[in-house]
Amino acid sequence: MTRGRPTYWHQKVVLITGGSAGLGRSLVSSFASRGARVIVWARDAARLDHLVENGRQHGWEIEGTSVDITDDRSVAKAALELLSQYGRLDVLINNVGKSTRCDVMRSQLEQYRDLMEVNFFGLVRCTLAFLPSLVEQGGHVVNIGSLAGKTAWPFVGPYSTSKFAVTAFTQQLRLETPRPLHVMLACPGPIRRTDSGTRYQQESEALPESAKRPGAGAPMKGLDPDFVAQRIVRGCERRQAELILPRWPRLLFALGQLSASFGDWMIHRLKGTSRPNVAPPLSVLEPADENAASPV
Repeated sequence: MTRGRPTYWHQKVVLITGGSAGLGRSLVSSFASRGARVIVWARDAARLDHLVENGRQHGWEIEGTSVDITDDRSVAKAALELLSQYGRLDVLINNVGKSTRCDVMRSQLEQYRDLMEVNFFGLVRCTLAFLPSLVEQGGHVVNIGSLAGKTAWPFVGPYSTSKFAVTAFTQQLRLETPRPLHVMLACPGPIRRTDSGTRYQQESEALPESAKRPGAGAPMKGLDPDFVAQRIVRGCERRQAELILPRWPRLLFALGQLSASFGDWMIHRLKGTSRPNVAPPLSVLEPADENAASPV
């Protein structure tokens, strides 16, 4: 791994939520290998222990804390402990996130509530808990968004909705917080995972085959999580406002801003789908799960 600017990161206090797997784990490696003190918040205690043990074998300064970012008390308690131990926070990486697959006409309110709580409210909860310290340090807030937080995409309605909220909140931070604070939105495309081909099999049974694939069939190769993590570190060093990976979707975003209808047409063209001409039978619109919440 390229070492970048180790003098800048040496002894910086970095908090990464959801850092025990996937992109979060790569972010831990990227910051810790540059000399930062890395604290990881996650719910899986066993994964945290394994991560910390592995990191210390590399000589990295890593600590793990079991925290539920959807719980006010859990976050407040862990934030107080972190600031009491280290006296400050230099970098907050809001990385925790989850996705789902569904047809918007069969979607349930609970799906939106669940993803908003994890992807958006959890992110806001953690940010507000540390904002005074981060401003005082002239530190960094990095919110992990998504390409789906820039333009909607078929069959990921609750996910895209929650990531659009992340995009808006990040811009609010850039507009309103004191200038010493660096705020960056990172919007990666699908990231390679070992379970990419099977992760959404069950909830995609009634959807087109492409919905089961990474990014719900987005026409791009899965990104290497180590590459994305290194670009995020570099983005912090350069104090970038936004990082979009890969770069070519920025053209799609710009065209969608110029013409909403043309942007929708481009998305369907890329996806190989089209907007239905007629409504599906009522039986198709019944909840997929008998225990699911009733449509609103």
